[in-house]
Amino acid sequence: MSSATAMNSSLTAEYVNPVLASTRNVFETMLGCTPKRTGLALSESTSSRHELSATIGISGKVMGTIVVSLSRTAALNVFKRIVGTEAEDFDADVCDTVGELTNMIAGSAKSQLERLDLSISLPNIVSGKDHAIHFPSNVQPICISYESELGPFSVEVGFSALNE
Repeated sequence: MSSATAMNSSLTAEYVNPVLASTRNVFETMLGCTPKRTGLALSESTSSRHELSATIGISGKVMGTIVVSLSRTAALNVFKRIVGTEAEDFDADVCDTVGELTNMIAGSAKSQLERLDLSISLPNIVSGKDHAIHFPSNVQPICISYESELGPFSVEVGFSALNE
């Protein structure tokens, strides 16, 4: 195992656990529901499992990406819970709401990883069936699948140590 691989392996639990806790906390606090984790695995595909994804870049003592992907049902239900009105499709307001949800998850995880001096980017939104999510070639993302009363969703997270 190379030192870079060993470093990335040691980072795995360190960054996944705050993302798990943050996802649960944000869903409980902001959406009034407790998501149930249904899977945790290395992400082997660039194809998203769901129709709407928000991506946030992370930089600091490590580089990374957090992607929250929601099914159509989950995205529209998240919008309804947060905004209080229904939407028929992925309009700008739905996309902004999912981006803000992702921002809350990333911000909460960042606060749990203070020693890494992280900064987070603005969320980028991608929609459409089977859209691709690409991580840097040296990053092996972890995919965490969830079920919730709002619908299925997943969170992908991948970090890479900076070469010093």
